[in-house]
Amino acid sequence: VFYRPPIYDNIFSYTSPRELVRLGRSCHTAYAAFKDYSRRAFSINRHLADFISKPLLFRGLQARTGTLIAGSNALQFLGRTVYDDADMDIYVHPGHAREVTDYVVEREGYEFKPHSRQPEDYRKIVADKWDNTRIRRDYQIKGVRSVLSLEKYGSDGYRKIQVIECAMSPFDTVINFHSTCVMNFIAFDAAYSLYPIATFENRNTLQVWRARPLHDASVPIKYGQQGFQWLSTLPLNTSLSTSFYPHMTRIVCDQYTWKLPLDIQGVDLRPQMSSSSTPFQFDPVTCNGWSLLEHHGQMATVYQPIQTAIFRYNYTTA
Repeated sequence: VFYRPPIYDNIFSYTSPRELVRLGRSCHTAYAAFKDYSRRAFSINRHLADFISKPLLFRGLQARTGTLIAGSNALQFLGRTVYDDADMDIYVHPGHAREVTDYVVEREGYEFKPHSRQPEDYRKIVADKWDNTRIRRDYQIKGVRSVLSLEKYGSDGYRKIQVIECAMSPFDTVINFHSTCVMNFIAFDAAYSLYPIATFENRNTLQVWRARPLHDASVPIKYGQQGFQWLSTLPLNTSLSTSFYPHMTRIVCDQYTWKLPLDIQGVDLRPQMSSSSTPFQFDPVTCNGWSLLEHHGQMATVYQPIQTAIFRYNYTTA
């Protein structure tokens, strides 16, 4: 079985990530099959090719700017599935939105589609200036300053990318999503899932408290159609509730996070700031922390922001 890719591909495609790893540990032959399947199933360049014609150049942009791909696109990548008519959401640090949007428009041929309250020129919305002395929020969603919709029609059909300019940081925006199943993201060098057992093993998603309540009933329906059970409160069942790691101090890359390293061959890493500085060749998202605690009868992601003019980027700590 494990000598024939068409056979083990079919078997592995029906297994969860944890079951996939366990199968790979069963014997040497299964491990070789697991490695071969994973290399193809988790090919980030192939995944990005649905939206980006030159994935390596785009990932170099991610490395320079700390940009994350998050939302349903990251969920699809880690879940090895495809949602119909899905777009790609790009989350950008303050001061990088102009650079990232310019790249998608000028290099990838996308066109800015403003909504009724936006000017025709996206350059009037985002700037390349950076001021870390204050946090600006011009959008109704917590952690978001502005959203730019970019569209393209080509031989492969219609494609849409949204550039989300974050008020504080991409990570701050991600952990304020509506529920845990979308708290996944792709950096230039790795993909991460903050709640992997609940999301990919139990197929549960826990609603997270927000200052602006979730009134859109289509969101639970949407993820229900993708096989997730929507939980409005922490389950009483201990085996289910522990998969959300409540009341614990969390950091990205802790033992509860699923980190999937990506092949970075051919990706231009962030240049050294100066000849005397330490190379900054990791993504700043790994320097964030948070906790999942009770708040107003629901569970909420709780953290303290770290914002100072000394740091180029903003962070969170539990």
